[in-house]
Amino acid sequence: MFLLTHNQNPKYLSYALSTHNAKLQKQKYAKEGAIVSISTNGLKKIKIPLPPLKIQEQISEILDSFRELVRELVRELVRELVRELETELKLRKKQYRYYLNKLISDVIEKGWGEYKTLGEIYTEIYRGVRVTNSQIGSGDYPCTTPGSISNAFSVWFDCCNFKINPSLIKNPKYFEYGDLLFVTSSQIMRTIGDCCAYLGSERAIAGADILVLKHNQNPKYLAYALSTHESKKQKTKFATGEAVIHLYSSNIKKLKIPLPPLEIQEQIANSLDKLRELCEDLEKGIPREIELANKRYEYYRDLLITGHNN
Repeated sequence: MFLLTHNQNPKYLSYALSTHNAKLQKQKYAKEGAIVSISTNGLKKIKIPLPPLKIQEQISEILDSFRELVRELVRELVRELVRELETELKLRKKQYRYYLNKLISDVIEKGWGEYKTLGEIYTEIYRGVRVTNSQIGSGDYPCTTPGSISNAFSVWFDCCNFKINPSLIKNPKYFEYGDLLFVTSSQIMRTIGDCCAYLGSERAIAGADILVLKHNQNPKYLAYALSTHESKKQKTKFATGEAVIHLYSSNIKKLKIPLPPLEIQEQIANSLDKLRELCEDLEKGIPREIELANKRYEYYRDLLITGHNN
């Protein structure tokens, strides 16, 4: 930290030294290391526009008023954009759920396939193993937990949220491309039995409270079919427990879904992908709009001080 003694308007200097141009100069004179730092000599080299004191004071007053005005405008803009995005997102989620349930039920209603239990579909089924907090980050082998699976619009994932050292785990249980992963224990009924298809290229370790199911079907289609309203009703019916709710493998095998030929499975999955991606894009759009609004404020602040925005 440096203390700079001067005879200028302090507010003006503060504004001038926070512009994009000033930041670029600071980066130019900064020295990289374990901690990035800038020397006194480096600070002395930074150039800023310096009008007479009276003009400095006027610019500072304008910027003070401008900052509050822009902040209020930005807040209102963000509120309006967020309201619009949330309304659009709500409609798209409703549309997504409607088409999800309809396309899967059409398999039976239009004679594209028949009901099958997961017990008739699976080729192998097993539970994951306990992974402790101390083991997380201990290596570079991918691992996932139930929290990664319980997401209303995530029917598949290709990247795990943790890395561990498999040698620290007794009898690790692995999953690979195409496998289905189920949440088998939860404190929330609506998340019990949540299911995702794994589409990553790396073999990974399944954590506790995850059931791995291998099969020869389209993984995305199965994940979609297992997230319909009808499927959720079955999971609720078979779930047991109060404080902690469980869904055992014996009951997961009883879950019944419409199963068409592989070609139709792929068509349905591709159609639902488009709607799901739209919902996810809208969810990402809310923080993106907030970020853009903040950048607008920075743009006009720089423009007022330097006469240009970069």
